[in-house]
Amino acid sequence: MSLTNYFLFGFVLCGALAAKISELEDPEGRVVGGKDAPDGALPYQVSLQRSDHNNFAFCGGAIIADRWILTAAHCLQSVSAKDLSVLAGTNSKSSGGIRYKVDKIINHEKYTNRPNVNDIALLRTTENIKFTEKVKAIEIATEDPKPGDLCKLSGWGFTDKYGRRSPDKLQWLDVKIISEKDCKTDYLKRFEKDFPITENHICTLNKDGEGTCQGDSGGSLVCKNKTNGIVSFNIPCAHGQPDAYTRSTKYSKWINGKMEANKP
Repeated sequence: MSLTNYFLFGFVLCGALAAKISELEDPEGRVVGGKDAPDGALPYQVSLQRSDHNNFAFCGGAIIADRWILTAAHCLQSVSAKDLSVLAGTNSKSSGGIRYKVDKIINHEKYTNRPNVNDIALLRTTENIKFTEKVKAIEIATEDPKPGDLCKLSGWGFTDKYGRRSPDKLQWLDVKIISEKDCKTDYLKRFEKDFPITENHICTLNKDGEGTCQGDSGGSLVCKNKTNGIVSFNIPCAHGQPDAYTRSTKYSKWINGKMEANKP
């Protein structure tokens, strides 16, 4: 599917491109309700970009090893490794940093778009990522946060819940963990056939006007300096409903196994 065929939906996976590229000056924005992240504060954060579309930024990811990026599987449908690049070491999705090519995409074998489950993937870069003060790997968490804990969300997704333009600076926001029970609101239950909340998800909920949005997908939910989740979906952006993430701790064995089996 070409990028020009993506359209804005009332509720969609966070990484879906939200409008025709030709109709927007900057179709990607920022975490809704967030602020500019300090330079170098999130050295694991990367921008996934389409090298075949003028380095169009469409999703986020996290460096977890010197050749590996953790992201969401739904970001990588209908795209080949040769058309991807990873921009690291910058808070701007359009300038600075170091760009790495990708030679392998590994989606979870049991990922499905509908229902949206096992939304996790790995990217292998063609060369070792050079670690600096602004480029570092983040550890996969082994313990889950508790309801009420505050964790860090970051990304270049839309800046407001209506999907309007925004600057290209990386945004961050503290978000509150909620229980699986509280995540299953009456509203979200209306969509549970396609977007089920399971034990493999982790959820956050802030006030109306704060949360994930299209373009944030694949980025990490970070608690105590470790990645606990991967931005997966919202229904819709920042309208007072929970945001859902793939729970990293449930997939640590899968992650380590795939990296070991696919060493360059």
